[in-house]
Amino acid sequence: MVRPRTGEKDRQIVDAAIGLFLERGVRKTTIQDIAKKAGVAVGTVYLYHKDKTAIVRRVAYAFAERHDAFVEEVLARRRKPQRKLLDYVLGFYDMWQPFGQNAQGPLELAEAVLRHAPETPGIAQKRFLDAVATILNEAKESGLAVGQPRVDARWIALSTTAFFPLAGTPSEHPLRQSLGRDDLEGLLRWMLRKMEA
Repeated sequence: MVRPRTGEKDRQIVDAAIGLFLERGVRKTTIQDIAKKAGVAVGTVYLYHKDKTAIVRRVAYAFAERHDAFVEEVLARRRKPQRKLLDYVLGFYDMWQPFGQNAQGPLELAEAVLRHAPETPGIAQKRFLDAVATILNEAKESGLAVGQPRVDARWIALSTTAFFPLAGTPSEHPLRQSLGRDDLEGLLRWMLRKMEA
């Protein structure tokens, strides 16, 4: 019988799986490897997860849970909306980095998530838009030049898409140079100057 996916042991199993999947890839990671890294018995892994596919799905949702916790933390900060927007998008960039690498592990994990949890990219997109729209609504209420927060959030998402490639896809701008965190911060600061004008 599979137990509900809550508690410390589940977190240990999921954290171990994430680390191993990113390091070795999904194919080369066994349930035994996950159990050993999590510090639990192999049977305990099976109590929480039916098989490796179920673990991949749980990993995908674990990233969503981490994102949601991060959004709550950013929104609760006593900072100006401009700073919250920078904090959120740059923090999202930092969380996304393992999936933007072209190493085998992240590539396999991205492929496995798309195969076994195909709904999660759409969920991630909606949550990103919701978070940015919430911050932009706060910015509008504070007097910044924000038209329609939901529409402007979409434009910000479209403008920053190149900074969040899926593993195995190119991450270059027209000058054929790699895009980095500094480039993203520069773009965001430029956008914020337009809002403050």
